[in-house]
Amino acid sequence: MYIWKITLLSFTLLFFNEVCSLKYDNFEDFVKMVLGNVSAAESYVIPKDNYDSLKTDSSTIKYFGSYDFIIVGAGAAGAVLANRLTEIKKWTVLLLEAGGPDNDFTKILGLEPYTLLSPMSWGYNTTKQEHSCLGIENQQCFLPLGNVIGGGTTINAAVYARGHPEDYNRWDKVYHNKGWSYEEVLPYFKKSEKAILEPRDSSFHGDGGPFTISHVGKIPGLDEFLIDLFDMANISHITDYNGKVQNGISKVQVARQGNERVSTASAFLKPVESRSNLNISMGSFVTKIAIDEAKDRATGVYFVKNGQRYFAAAKKEVIMSAGSINSAQILMLSGIGPKEHLCSLDIPVVKDLPVGKYLQDHTMFIGLGIRTNEVFYNNTMLELLKMYEKNEGPLTATFQLQMVAFTNFGRNDTVRPEIEFAIGCPAPTGPQTQFIMRLTDEYTEAFQSDSLRDIWLYMALLHPKSRGSVKLKSSNPIDKPLIDPNYLAEDEDIETLYRGLKLILDLNNTDILKSKSAYVLDFDFPNCESHEKLSKDWWVCGIRHLTIPVYHPVSTTIMGPNPKYSVVDPKLLVHGMKNLRVVDGGVLPELNSGHTFAPIMMVGEKASDIIKQRYGAL
Repeated sequence: MYIWKITLLSFTLLFFNEVCSLKYDNFEDFVKMVLGNVSAAESYVIPKDNYDSLKTDSSTIKYFGSYDFIIVGAGAAGAVLANRLTEIKKWTVLLLEAGGPDNDFTKILGLEPYTLLSPMSWGYNTTKQEHSCLGIENQQCFLPLGNVIGGGTTINAAVYARGHPEDYNRWDKVYHNKGWSYEEVLPYFKKSEKAILEPRDSSFHGDGGPFTISHVGKIPGLDEFLIDLFDMANISHITDYNGKVQNGISKVQVARQGNERVSTASAFLKPVESRSNLNISMGSFVTKIAIDEAKDRATGVYFVKNGQRYFAAAKKEVIMSAGSINSAQILMLSGIGPKEHLCSLDIPVVKDLPVGKYLQDHTMFIGLGIRTNEVFYNNTMLELLKMYEKNEGPLTATFQLQMVAFTNFGRNDTVRPEIEFAIGCPAPTGPQTQFIMRLTDEYTEAFQSDSLRDIWLYMALLHPKSRGSVKLKSSNPIDKPLIDPNYLAEDEDIETLYRGLKLILDLNNTDILKSKSAYVLDFDFPNCESHEKLSKDWWVCGIRHLTIPVYHPVSTTIMGPNPKYSVVDPKLLVHGMKNLRVVDGGVLPELNSGHTFAPIMMVGEKASDIIKQRYGAL
């Protein structure tokens, strides 16, 4: 990492007039911006609580005004809602975002990991885990969820992967959410999308939406090698995993226009920020929903902005779009949640609902790599930035991802995949993996990669059986919530991950690997020495130490018809409440077979139409 800094400064002196990126007058200014953000991330200390956001000089509550709709959270769903609802000119919308604005650094996908250690992330840690993250500091998985305009779409890996049709058919058939089958939600995926993809299954993509999707840049020689390699594992090459067939290996699709990230802030908010019926208020930390208990009706929200307490009134609805963790926290602080838990914190119970009870998240084994004798790229940082300007090279994708492979271990295409391999090369900009994954010192020392010759296969468990919870630490919003995902608690989850790992291990002596003198890496996993090296027990030990979150928490305000087992109904209204909806990842009944920001955007699109229909505007 420090070698990179010196190299970049040298390039600044020699070549600052050669390249201009992201509308900078000269390359020197661009480099200073990049280095400043990297340095800030390396020295950033995550706040232990929300004190800085909530400190006030007065207990006086000022009136912020009355709006038809108040949307809490400007992330993957909230920004979509704000755009679509303000299409109705007579409706007024207040969009409250706890975080601040994005910046030029967030637009560079290849440097994305550094944004996760910044004020743009909530910087959550889970509670101490017993079954996973054992090689992470304090055995607490890091959950850097978005605390910025655009939410997670501003700081995530930007991989656009909707999942399998069966995911949404299960929402309908298994969880009894009528109106949410794949056939019914596909138009909403397409509505958001402007797909610049070739080749593609055109009938599954949109061309007129505001959210641009494109392929990542190419690393010469890598795609062909991966296609041939995975073919030997009976994972065939497909052209579009968001098309008719998901199972297979395909080029990564990302939220990117040109060489810049696309977020819901840039796609849905920036074009409409001048609408007179839209008030976007950043730095606005919502502490509680105002509820008329006699009428079971949400009437507004309390929040803190710039050290001042405010109340804003909602004439039609309060819509929680603060994300799976924060929406659950605010609901519980407002008296909506499990009765026993709220009573233990002396919070008056408004509605006894299972808020926070069904937390689910994708997990990812980060210890699987292939070492080759081929150099896929060996460029100076200046060259990488020049490639970036041409929409080429490793900086066009987070963690230099090039391809993704989905597999259900040979079952037919109507069966959704169980494992995803996200495949790329180690970061050329320093040891980002160790830095952002918060590995212990002993695992950082053991977990070494060759940034020139290695291929990394991040292996995600798509449908974990384990579920966890979100609870309040106290009745004070200053305290961060207690997040216990309970990763890998179920043996079946370990077995599925090992089965995916074995798929790659069995390729170790194939001709295609031999042709590049390549082999699957086998690190000396610390604390696994009691197991015979390369045995199943040894690999399982490694999995438990090096399996981390993918930052896809869902299901904390789960959707369903029965209030005993769900928080919102299929119209996304909180059970037993008037004028209160949840529209974010928390309503997903279970994880999709991909990445979550695409379905959360879809939920925002569909919710917009549900609301318009409710009030006769559609």
